[in-house]
Amino acid sequence: MNRLHSKSVARQFILGLVLLPWSLLVYGQDNLTNTGESPLLRGEQLMMTGSYAAASDIFQMADGLDRNDGLVGASRAFAMMGNYQQAMAVVEDAIEDAEYARFPLLSTQLAEVKRGIGQSSQALAILEAVVSGLVDPPVRALVQYGSLLKLVGEKQAANEILDQAVQRYNDGLVFSSEDVAMVALASWLMDSFHDANSLFNEATRANPNNLEAHVLWADLFLEKYNASDAERSYQEALDINSRYTPALVGIARVVGDERALQRALAINPNSVAALETYGQLLLMNSRDDEAQDYFSRVLALNPESIKTLSVLAAQAALNERTDEYQQYLAQVEAFSPNNPQFLGDVADAHGNKYLFEEAVEYARAAIEADPQYWQGYTLLGSNLIRLGEEEEGKANLEIGFENDPFNVMTSNMLKVFDTLDTYTTQESEHFKVHMSENDADILWPYLEPLLEEGWETLTAKYDFEPEGPILIEVFEKTEDFAVRSVGLPDIGPLVGICFGKVITLISPDTLSANWQEIVWHEFMHIITLQMTDNRMPRWLSEGISVWEEREGRPYWGRSQGLDLVRAARDDKLLPVAELNSGFSGARNNADLGFAYFQSYLVVDYITEAYGFDKLVELVKQYAFIKEDTDRFSEVFDQSLGAFDAGFNAWIEQQVAEINVYVHTEDVPDEGEGHGHGVRENSSAILAELYNNASLKQHMRARIEENERDFQAYLQLGIVLFKEEGFEEAKFYLQAAYEMLPSYTGYPSPALVLSQIYEKEQNREAQLEWLETLLENLQHDYDSAMVLADAALDQSNHERAAYYIDRAIQVDPYRSGVHELKARYAESIDDSALAVTEYEVLVKLEINDPVEARTNLAEAYLRNGQISEAKQNVLYALEIAPSFQRAQQVLLQSVDREEN
Repeated sequence: MNRLHSKSVARQFILGLVLLPWSLLVYGQDNLTNTGESPLLRGEQLMMTGSYAAASDIFQMADGLDRNDGLVGASRAFAMMGNYQQAMAVVEDAIEDAEYARFPLLSTQLAEVKRGIGQSSQALAILEAVVSGLVDPPVRALVQYGSLLKLVGEKQAANEILDQAVQRYNDGLVFSSEDVAMVALASWLMDSFHDANSLFNEATRANPNNLEAHVLWADLFLEKYNASDAERSYQEALDINSRYTPALVGIARVVGDERALQRALAINPNSVAALETYGQLLLMNSRDDEAQDYFSRVLALNPESIKTLSVLAAQAALNERTDEYQQYLAQVEAFSPNNPQFLGDVADAHGNKYLFEEAVEYARAAIEADPQYWQGYTLLGSNLIRLGEEEEGKANLEIGFENDPFNVMTSNMLKVFDTLDTYTTQESEHFKVHMSENDADILWPYLEPLLEEGWETLTAKYDFEPEGPILIEVFEKTEDFAVRSVGLPDIGPLVGICFGKVITLISPDTLSANWQEIVWHEFMHIITLQMTDNRMPRWLSEGISVWEEREGRPYWGRSQGLDLVRAARDDKLLPVAELNSGFSGARNNADLGFAYFQSYLVVDYITEAYGFDKLVELVKQYAFIKEDTDRFSEVFDQSLGAFDAGFNAWIEQQVAEINVYVHTEDVPDEGEGHGHGVRENSSAILAELYNNASLKQHMRARIEENERDFQAYLQLGIVLFKEEGFEEAKFYLQAAYEMLPSYTGYPSPALVLSQIYEKEQNREAQLEWLETLLENLQHDYDSAMVLADAALDQSNHERAAYYIDRAIQVDPYRSGVHELKARYAESIDDSALAVTEYEVLVKLEINDPVEARTNLAEAYLRNGQISEAKQNVLYALEIAPSFQRAQQVLLQSVDREEN
């Protein structure tokens, strides 16, 4: 299928598809024979520009042979404004009772409007009369009738009717763009997705102004998770008519744009598609009460809206309101029995809430309702693999792909399984890890002890042992990680995801971040998610995982003092009840990073003000269905509002202690890697962009204006450093450091000061500032290496080991750190450790394999592994037979072997 495999956006914006044919309209004609300004032509022109009120009046002026087309146009114009009663009345007046077949286009339009307001049985009766009363009913009538038959559960009859439309096309009897688009829709409804794609392409080529075809084509793309092409097709419709509400709604579905929905509702306040999409966006952002208002409006307009009913049913099921769920199910069954899409949407909602076991149950029910509901197999497979049931998950994905190869999510996930087939499986006491051979060779020796340390530490701390073994998958390619995690190749800044029993990670080989901190963070999610049966809200789970970073190592965690001061100044801190919206509503990486940080601050406040036991008690509360107000009342003996007030007072104290001024012209540091990567000091680039003299003058003026302006001191120090005004630079950098010693942006005062002392060849001061730097920054490989090398030179083995470990935490794939650790092992006479490091060095891409094999052979020899020593030295001698040190090692190996 053309263009169905392009890059897609995150899955949370793909909000499902409701076919409302009455609102997906075409206003252009393929071959206009009128040369004058006839009412029909003028009405069509007004419709094309979005002037629906004027168009409705003009269309009704059409007479003679244009009369029926004019009334259809008027009805469509009224429908585009949400005036559905008038949309029906204008065609009903022209239709004699029980003689729908005499006016097939008017009758079809009437049926479409009735379907759009939830009168499917009446719409079905009208179209049945049209189709049965004519030898050659209009293509549109056939397709709308087939679509309705499918809705009411008569799938075989639906396919027979839809196939008539397709056969008419195959017989060369379909000419207009509008009818070709209808044949495309018929093919789609019969799961002939390749044909549907080709026909939509043909329809839009035949008439580029066919708005309905553009939007239907986009809807097809969106259903197949191809959001980029969906957005393009929606935009093509809007380029023609910027007031075309179906396209505005489509754009909102792709990118989550509230403004597009507001514009759509300003044009048509009764747009069911706009209202229910808006409701879904509000629900995603934890604005539940507002969302409910929108859903209520939808059902008042159309009580048969499958999407809205499925969303409300899912909310009832998520909150274990079984009777309410059954009511929604019965409501759907009344007009659309065994509707698989309804059950599939409920399954998807549970999967999005990390309730994968429940999602699996609903996906199985959807497939049972319709074994040819191919999306059900994708839902079932994707949720099974998030439970670690990879074999069954893959089998269901393959069924889905075999029957719908154009579903981007399905095909992507199966490609990841091809990658996993090439991976090795490593196991420890509590973990099973899929990883590439390269990661198994290099990473596993350091990952295994970290995992078991995390298990021992955190299970004891929270008095909870999760169900194991925990499955971890480490992907070399970011795209594979993203697809394995969410089914789509674009996952933004995330570098690790936990599903409760499964963790997916990006290989540290592709990161510039502290991979050990990430692993610790994700394993903490295992604890909290399993403690609450995956019902933990995101803000609390993330807050605890970030808080436990700092608990795991004092230099892990996040220090965002400037961001906190800025947020407090701008009143951007969210109440606890809205913290989840900080994640779902994040507009950029800085917003997302601060959502993590504020969640951490709430957890830090709880442990400081109430104690760690209260934090654990709060976590346990989420295993039960109840309101947050009740949870906080039980745990903290106060209302949620009182808790927020206490937190805000605590924040004011934190801000007062930070005591720095944040200028409005400074922007937040830009973070990487799910908050675990380097935070670039966005203001540091000023020295590269502006004249240094004017920049210095500006920063001095800022300092005169406010002596606690941290960034002004830092930027002035950086500029002076670049000009080699070292003494003055030291003054400002030292002042900046003392003002905010925990600052971790790059570059920081400590980093620049270390660089100054390096240029001045003051080794002692350079090392002191590097040590200071690493007290708060966990992502600096080079500084750790400098300190480790210096410690080894001073025979300070304890500090050497510490800084070598710090370097490995950032990048275990560089040979330098392993050479240093091998040297350390030899200096403390740890032959087993030396073997480990030299084994890693052999597996890394190194320039001198002979030297590496000989070093490994010597290490084996010292460790008493004679045969391994001999094997490696012989390998070295095959390459360089005259290498003297290798010859000596071989002789020693032979002697040891004989003795």
